[in-house]
Parts: sequence; C-alpha cells; structure tokens
Amino acid sequence: MRALLIQPPFVQLNAPYPAIHYLAAFLRGRGHDTRALDHSIELYRRVFSRAGLMRLFDDARVRLASKAPHLRKSEAAEIERYFSYEPFYYAWIEGLVDFLSGGDPAFAHRLSSAAELPRGLRATAYLEVRDGRPGPDEARGLATAILEDLADFIRFTLDPEFGTVRYGERLAQSHASFDTVLSGLRNSYLITAFYRPYLDERLPALEAAWGSAPQVLLITIPFPGCLLGALAAAQAARAAFGPELRVIFGGGYVSTELRSLVDARLFEFCDYLSFDAGYGSLASILEAEGLEEAPPPKPQTAPRGDAAPLYRTMLRESGSVVAVGFPEGPDKPCILSRTIGEADLRRFTDLETEALSSCFPDYCEVESGRYLRVLDSTNPMHRLWSESPWLKYHLAHGCYWKKCSFCDVELDYVARYCPVDVQALARAADTASRRLGLYGIHFVDEAMPMRTLLAFARANRERSLRGERPFSFWGNARFDASWTEDRCEYLAAAGLVAVSGGIEIATEWGLALTGKGFDLAGLVTRLVAMKRHGLLVHAYLIYGFPGQSARDIVDSAETLRQLVTAGLIDSAFWHRFVLTRRSRLMAEWRAGKRPMLRPIDRGGSFATNDLEFAGESVFDAFSGPLEALLTRWLEGKSLERPAARSLGMPPSSVAQGLIESLIAKAESELDAARRRPPRAEAARAYWIAGRPRIDVRGEHAELRWAYRGELVRRTLRTEEARSLHAAIEAASGPEGEAIGEFIAKARLDPAGPTFAEIRNAGLVIP
Repeated sequence: MRALLIQPPFVQLNAPYPAIHYLAAFLRGRGHDTRALDHSIELYRRVFSRAGLMRLFDDARVRLASKAPHLRKSEAAEIERYFSYEPFYYAWIEGLVDFLSGGDPAFAHRLSSAAELPRGLRATAYLEVRDGRPGPDEARGLATAILEDLADFIRFTLDPEFGTVRYGERLAQSHASFDTVLSGLRNSYLITAFYRPYLDERLPALEAAWGSAPQVLLITIPFPGCLLGALAAAQAARAAFGPELRVIFGGGYVSTELRSLVDARLFEFCDYLSFDAGYGSLASILEAEGLEEAPPPKPQTAPRGDAAPLYRTMLRESGSVVAVGFPEGPDKPCILSRTIGEADLRRFTDLETEALSSCFPDYCEVESGRYLRVLDSTNPMHRLWSESPWLKYHLAHGCYWKKCSFCDVELDYVARYCPVDVQALARAADTASRRLGLYGIHFVDEAMPMRTLLAFARANRERSLRGERPFSFWGNARFDASWTEDRCEYLAAAGLVAVSGGIEIATEWGLALTGKGFDLAGLVTRLVAMKRHGLLVHAYLIYGFPGQSARDIVDSAETLRQLVTAGLIDSAFWHRFVLTRRSRLMAEWRAGKRPMLRPIDRGGSFATNDLEFAGESVFDAFSGPLEALLTRWLEGKSLERPAARSLGMPPSSVAQGLIESLIAKAESELDAARRRPPRAEAARAYWIAGRPRIDVRGEHAELRWAYRGELVRRTLRTEEARSLHAAIEAASGPEGEAIGEFIAKARLDPAGPTFAEIRNAGLVIP
C-alpha cells in the first residue's frame, strides 16, 4: 500500500511536528510504502522567498488601491515604508532565510554592520535598543525581526490570520458552524495565492517520482490553524490522484474539537476521521478498505450487520455522521454510533497500546536544514520553543495525574496512560541523531513521568560513559513531590536542561480549586530544588476560572511577581481559561458538585468542544494588563512594585515576603533531607562529580575531586579512603550502585558527617 502523509501549514518553524513521522514509522513497520511531507515549512519558505515576496507586494498594491482612502495617517506611513523598502526585501530575503536555517555564518557580520537594510516597526525597535549597531551574535534576533515585519505586512494588507513564529495562533477558537470554515477556505489569501499553487505543482510531481498514485492520504490537524490547509490539501490530492484515493483526517484538533461532529459536509473533503492515538483507527480503516489483511473472523467477534469493524473512527453513512468502535465511557462521541465486537475492540486496543509503547517518529525524510532557528525572544527559556531544532518524542501517552479540573481528562490523550519502552526510544533517538546531527530532545508529554524520565536519563548517561554523544532534553512537568532535589541534580547531570509546568492559579485556593495536587510550599520547594541545579523553569498560569474573583487574580499575579523576583521562574505565560466539554470541571458540574458553574452550551454542528459560562466577560479587562505586566517582569522591570499597584487594583492579600519565607523553609527542608540517612530499599547511588584521585600519605590518605568548579578534599584513614574511592568508582557507572552496597563498600555510617558531606559534593540518590 502506498500512503502519503501531510502536515499542512502552519505549525512551528524550528522543527518537524512529530505526528506524521510517528504514523510513518507505524506504517513502514507494517510493510507499507510511505512518504511524509511537511508542507508547513515548505510553504513558509515559498512565501518568504524572492519570488514569494514579489507576489506579495504586487497583490498588496492591488488590495490597497481600494483600501488606501480609509487608512489612518500612521498606517499609510508604515505601508509607504514597506513599499519603499521593497527592493531591499528582495535583496535580503534569501540570505535571511538561509542564515536562520543554519547556513552562511558570515551573514551575521553583514547583517549586524549594514548601514541600510529593510526596517519595519519590529526591526527598527530591535536596532534602537542596540543603538543601531547590534553585534554579530545578535544578528539572528535582527533577522527574525525583519521576517516578523514581513508577517505584519501580510497580516495588514492581505491575510489578517497569518502568524508563524508562535504556531497555532490562527483560527484558535472553536467554529460551531462549518460555514465559517468554508468561508475562510474561499477567502484565505495564503491558501489561494500560495498553498493551492504549491499543491498543484508538487502533488503530480510526487506521483511521477513514485511511479503511481498513493492509495491513502493521511493529513494531521494538530491545531485549529491547520484546518484550512488540510481541506485545501485534500481537495488538491483528490483532483491529482483520482476518486479512488482514501483521505483520512486525524490529530489533536480532530480528537478534541470534532468529537461531536454533526455536519457531514466535512466528508466532502475526507473519507474518515481518525481519533485519539490513531494507530488502531488507521489499522481498522486499512482493513476495511482491503489495504491490509484482517485476521480470520470469529463468530463471537463479528460486527453488527456487514459493516467493517472500524475502531475510534467517524465516517458518513446515508448522509449522516456515524461514530464507530468507540469504547463505552465519557469520551464516547455524543452522536449516532455503532459498536463492534468485543474481540475486535480488544484487538485494536492492544495493537494501539503496543504501538504507543514501541513506535517512535521516523525522521528519515526530514531535512533539518529546511527549518528556521528564529530568535523571537532573548529570554533563555522562551528560546527553547523556537530557536533549537529539537527531535520530538514522548515518554508516555496520556497523563499519570489526570486530575486537573480544567483539563480534558475524559479524552483518550489524557485518560489513557501508557509509558514507552525506554530502550526502544533510545534506539530511535540514536538513529535520528546520527542521520540529522541533532542531539536535542523535546519531550512533548502532558507531563513527563518521573520513573520513565529517570530511565531515559540512565540510558543517556550510559551513552556518555561509553563514549557516545549524550542528548540534551527538556519537557513538561508537574511540580509535584516526585521532583526531589537528588532527582533534579541527577537529571541535570544526565542532560535535562529545562522544565515547563502548570501552576495555573498561584494561590492556595487556586491550586486546590484546579486540582494541581500540591500547595504553594510544595511548589516553592520543587522550584528551589530545580534552580539549585541549574534547570530553567517556565510556568503556565490561567485567569478567568469560574468563581475566581478579581482579588484572587491579583493575588495570583502577586505570587508570580515574587516568584520571578526570587529567580525561581525564568519565564511564564498567562492563558485565558476556556471551559471545555470533556473537562473534569464539566464532569463535576454534571454530577452536581459545581453548583456555582453555569455553562452556556450554544450547540452547533461542527467544532463544539469549547463552552461559555455565565459571568466570564468580567475577565476580559485582565487580558492586556496581565500580559503587559508579565512582559515587564520578565525584562526585569517593575519587579519592585506590588502587582496590585501596577494593575491599579486594591492591595493584594498576599504578604510581601511570602515567597522569600517559603524559600527559607524550602532551603532548610532540602538541606535536612540531605543529612538524613537514605532509605536502603531499592535506592541506587550515582556519582556525578569529577573522578576522585587518592593520595596516600602513610596512615592517612587524601581524596580529591572537582565538583561545581571547586576542588573538594577529604582526608581519611588510608583504608577508609580506599574503601570510599572504590565505592565512588562503582557508583560512577551508568547503573550506579545499590545504596546498601555503596554504604558497605565505603564503610561509612549513613548517619555520619562524612556521608552527609559527600551527599553534597557529588553523590545523588534519585
């Protein structure tokens, strides 16, 4: 079977989005001829090219001919500046894109020293902060600002929805009616002027290179902003490859927003919707289409009637949308549905569980040099999202906590927890890194599970100890008690560079209300442990939660200010709370446990996951001020002013020294934990400091090793020094040493001062 997989525009620019590469690996493992194409980066590079800009400026002139009399004076002046710099943009664009893709390092010197270059508002502001003369190491920031200026030009003159540096921003809300989507498809400038011509050119060429047309087209729609591109790609593919082509849509947007789809017109673009992880659904569709051989039927497994046993799939039957093969439970679609036999249900579920554990992205078709390392922020934590070309994997499907009240805990991507085979993951990452030369991993889990994360860290440390280049990695985490100081230190030593995690509402009331599973004191303890060992930390916060008062929003902001001021958080982002149909909050409301919540369900026939609730408009006034204030804090400004004063609100109830007092308590608790004897059951000791040297001087010997840049010296009786040296050598291996064995070899009292000293100078017990 020949399968074509497409990632439609637009997602991130710095790295391939992993969904199509996961599915490509799955299909290749089943013997299918598969091609995976990232149209997102390819379309971006087509737009931001000399030919693309020439088309943009020509079309903008035509559009503005009718719009010019209605422009404000400031707008007209900005547009005039763009057109004046038109030939400069043509001259610079190819070099800018190549430079941001990792090519031509000398371009940094040209860009930083140029007296005249194309300048919109963003490039001008970037240069003004640097007195017009940025250094070569700042050239990527300037190049990014120039591209963002061009994106502004596109938004203002041609396509108001365009946005690329931060993916998923366009069409970010649910569309209750498919008419809105169809209108967008007809009127989207970039789809019409750039993407459709690209598809008409590339799809026939693909068939010629392949030797025949694909039989199946899989299009992933991870974000709402990819929907229009998916529809356009499906239309073009059917025109190019004929009516026999089977088109399947899947991805995060499908699985969340379209779970209650009623409008069957979507199936004029596709044949099937594949839900949740996708492996089982895809396998069932291929069987139904005769593209894979199904196992011999058994009488007790036969589906109702003659219909094929589809799994977690939607299709159109007799003009209506039908959901097939969804297990009974809260995530089952609330539309016409058909069941399948228990044995088939179990067969596909088992197939999917196996794939979730052992299938990893096949990046064999990726050209890492096509992706852009944009620098849209100087914040070191922000830069992780857009600057580096990370390999993307997950450590587990689903969430091990799944109790947060705002989260879609009823849906499969959260509710079904399935950790991966770490050794298989390590092998897949090794293959990808050898081919692409990339050794950075972004784990895209809902929250990295500690047990699996530690297992990967051990595998990564083993790579280093056997002379192979280790990975750097980061991902989303819960600020829960699993993040002990020893684990933070061990993970940092093994390659972890950063974590991002949800605080949501930074008050005791808010943490309890949202079901985070930790309090403020626990949060601060985890953050102190992380910062002691150099981990960058990003925090997500929400405002506008049902029942939240203006005072509580101010209190949350004040706590955040103190966290930033104390250096416990490197970056943060405010999200406006959105009530979703399958959140825990709604489940509790249906059970009568949230009587103050008053959801407003306006219905709809298309994307209906997002709901309104009574009173939410009162939070509108906070959107701009919270974002602006956070921006200033992250730039080191206004940190001395209480949040309430900056927001023009009554004083916060949060004590001014709250976080400092919690830090002092955390420091004391963490230090005391290092002095306590370790628990011997199943614990292992690891040595992460420099290799110790022993200098024997008669009855005494000195051990010396480097730790945190300092030379540590310990003088012991010779026999004791040799025992400790041998124990440290044993703990230096990738598997470490069982703590009981370490203590016995070292001949140390686990409650004594020498053991406590080495606990703070290179020995960790994660």
